[in-house]
Amino acid sequence: MNYFSVKTLLKAQFISVLALFLMDTGPGNLYGKGNRPIQVVSESPDSVTLVNAQWSNETLGQGLTLRQYHFDNQELFKSNQFISIIEIEAGKGREVEIVPSPVLIGTSVLAQQHKASAAINGSFFKFNYEHNTIDYNSVDYIRKEGKQLAPNTYTSSNRSMHQKGAIAIYDGELFILYADVLKDWERYIQADEIITTGPPLRIDGRDLPLENSSFYTTRHPRTAIAKMKNGNILFFTVDGRAASSNGMSLEELQKTLRWLGADFIINLDGGGSTTMYVNGKGVVNHPTDNKLFDNNGERKVANIIIVK
Repeated sequence: MNYFSVKTLLKAQFISVLALFLMDTGPGNLYGKGNRPIQVVSESPDSVTLVNAQWSNETLGQGLTLRQYHFDNQELFKSNQFISIIEIEAGKGREVEIVPSPVLIGTSVLAQQHKASAAINGSFFKFNYEHNTIDYNSVDYIRKEGKQLAPNTYTSSNRSMHQKGAIAIYDGELFILYADVLKDWERYIQADEIITTGPPLRIDGRDLPLENSSFYTTRHPRTAIAKMKNGNILFFTVDGRAASSNGMSLEELQKTLRWLGADFIINLDGGGSTTMYVNGKGVVNHPTDNKLFDNNGERKVANIIIVK
């Protein structure tokens, strides 16, 4: 079996396994003066509202920043939205890892066990509360340290929407990938760590088409990862299922991260799983499993994405 490194794939103009392109690493920062995002494209009043918001700006350490804003006057998509972003600056020695667990566990607890500086919940899973090293309770492919820990679970002959993309980490760099027509395309990626998830929303500066189904169109809490043109990584959560924060459709999520300058965007598990953790602060968003708009409604999950 032939394997391809992610970097080799990125250098190809046309490839049969993945539609992926090499990213530029130009200068720049997500946020300009006054902690305001740099506006990339002005498309609507919502984009102006987003980029002109007075985001909080807290340095968590070298190359790591927490930014938050509460749109609480129905001013973004005619809704209330509480958004949290962890920006990981490229070239500052930060490491991103995929962390599966053989038992369902809170994002914050698993993050602390692995001495993470920050973390978000990962991909989709099944509610099995027994210790499980057969597939780590995942319904999506996971590779850790070069070893497959879980296959994709197929419920039909087609991929589920959460198996149409992947996060891959190769030689310390995170890549957001879009599935090829090959059924087992994940196995052909030479990367240290891989987790399938999705759907992918934007690849190489191009929005991907979205389905017209409830998962796509209904507002929910959402978790996502994005990659900027300069190589910076964004961990993103938006709270939902509350009057104080209504959540987003996938189109709204796609627009939000595009307006913030993302070239690559992929959706992760959301809903009650949506959680963002910061070392020394705990959970900084508002998980919904306790049906209250506070920091205490964290759901147990099967895997997370961390930064050290």
